[in-house]
Amino acid sequence: MNTIIKNIGLSIISIRRFNNEQVKKFAAGVKNKKILELGSGKKKNDEYYYSTRRFFDKSNNFTQSDIKKEYGHKLVDVTTMRFNKEFDIILCLNVLEHVINTKKAVDNIYKALKKGGVALFVIPFAFPLHDEPGDYYRFTKYGLKEILKKFKDVKIKEYGFRLMPLAYYAEARK
Repeated sequence: MNTIIKNIGLSIISIRRFNNEQVKKFAAGVKNKKILELGSGKKKNDEYYYSTRRFFDKSNNFTQSDIKKEYGHKLVDVTTMRFNKEFDIILCLNVLEHVINTKKAVDNIYKALKKGGVALFVIPFAFPLHDEPGDYYRFTKYGLKEILKKFKDVKIKEYGFRLMPLAYYAEARK
C-alpha cells in the first residue's frame, strides 16, 4: 500500500513539473500582455504554489483569480464571468475538471480573449481524485478537441503514455 501511495505522489509531482515546464516555455518572451489566471489557488509556504505568475515577465498585467475569497485573489467564476475581448492570454490550469458546465466555461474563456489571444489549459487524466467532492471530469485528447473546437488553432500535448496519459497541456488560439 505504501508503494502505491508513493507512486501516486511521484506522479502528482511529475505532472506539476510537466505543467510548469509547458507554461515556462510559453511565457518566455511574453511581454506587455494582459493575462488572466483562473484558479490561482491558496498559499503554500507563503507563496501561491499553483500560480504560474512567476514565469511571466513583470511587464505583463497579470490578474490572479479564484472562486474562493479566502485565497486572496480577484473572485472570478469561469462559468459566470462576463469579460469581453479583454485578455491576450488566459490560463486555465487544472481547473476544467472542477467545473460542472465545461461548455459554458470554455465559451466564456473564448469570449474573454482578444482576437489572436491564447488560452492555455492543463487537464489531468490519469490522476487521483482531489478537492472532493468538486472533482468531476477527466477528458481524453478527443474530448478536449471537441470542447475547444471553437478556437482557430489548438495544439495538445500529452504527458505520459499515449494510451494512458497522466495529463494534457493545450494551447488554443482565438
